Amino acid sequence: MSYIDDTFSRMDMHQIINFLLYGGMERGMDTVSSYHDTLKKGCDPIYKRLDSLYPDETERDEAAADLSEALTAYEYVYMDLGIKAGARLIYQLLLTTEKVTGK
Repeated sequence: MSYIDDTFSRMDMHQIINFLLYGGMERGMDTVSSYHDTLKKGCDPIYKRLDSLYPDETERDEAAADLSEALTAYEYVYMDLGIKAGARLIYQLLLTTEKVTGK
């Protein structure tokens, strides 16, 4: 196997995401969990905390709505950044003039 094949065999989308978002630290979604499981694992602690802080259902719902609004702002910004990063990578790939010879 050539060094190019070795490089391609190590490529993983989740590693690239972790590198771009967290500087290479392992965080975020692993490659085994489903989106549903990842969201549940990430959300359960905050919902438990909200339940303990706000026994009144109306107050808890308002706090959850406020938290959701803040997270939606982050989601929007990071989605925008992700799309721009993807577009830049595609742009760079399309401008690459080197040809892969397979040697």
